[in-house]
Amino acid sequence: MNIIVDSNILFSAAITPSGRVAELMHNPSFRLERLCCYYAIIELFKHQAKIISLAKNNPEDTIELLYGIIQQLTFVNEALISDSAWVSAHELTKDVDNRDIAHVALTIHTQDGYLWTGDKKLIAHLRKLNFEFVITTDELYQLVNQ
Repeated sequence: MNIIVDSNILFSAAITPSGRVAELMHNPSFRLERLCCYYAIIELFKHQAKIISLAKNNPEDTIELLYGIIQQLTFVNEALISDSAWVSAHELTKDVDNRDIAHVALTIHTQDGYLWTGDKKLIAHLRKLNFEFVITTDELYQLVNQ
């Protein structure tokens, strides 16, 4: 099983390095493949100042923490995602937040993955549309610690 890591998970891990999200990112018993879209790197750069200002560390430590988080991920080129996955992802995200389309498309494309996101609005919307391949931090924490 793959875990597709949403951008907000990366933000959370960097902002709260002692939190549950960061713990899961660095947990050695977490044996699931962590996948992410290259788009997340753009999001990290775009929101770098905000992440640093909200982080509980100094800027250098926050940047180093982000580097450590990125090393835990396998990045997938969005160009490799099938057209049908993009179409399905568009239908699933068009009424909630189309910026999540790449992560949802990657989840569909992997066929054995779950989108790990902290976006409660996105989770509720996807589940309402019977998209069951989404997992919350609490659900993932329980899965990893079984």
